[in-house]
Amino acid sequence: MNTNYDANLVYQFLTQTPESALKKMLVGPSFNDVHFSMLMKVVRHSNEDQFCDHFYNSTYPKAKFSANEINSKEVFWSNCINTLNQHGLLSPAQKAAA
Repeated sequence: MNTNYDANLVYQFLTQTPESALKKMLVGPSFNDVHFSMLMKVVRHSNEDQFCDHFYNSTYPKAKFSANEINSKEVFWSNCINTLNQHGLLSPAQKAAA
């Protein structure tokens, strides 16, 4: 579970940033075009709450994934989180005051 981070902020950033800019920023040696395509599918096929659920539980929406994407599912979320973290896009989750 990836509950250490605020997925709502990630979703908002991903939906408000042009895809071409996201691709330039995120695609690199550890996060390739296949990973980027998967991330965009998760964003496009989810509302904010659904995205957070997928993010926290390492799951996927019902979407058509290519063979390469299906083969990447096991490592996708860890690669995604590492890449988002490297670019300073993950904020620590705000714990509710007890």
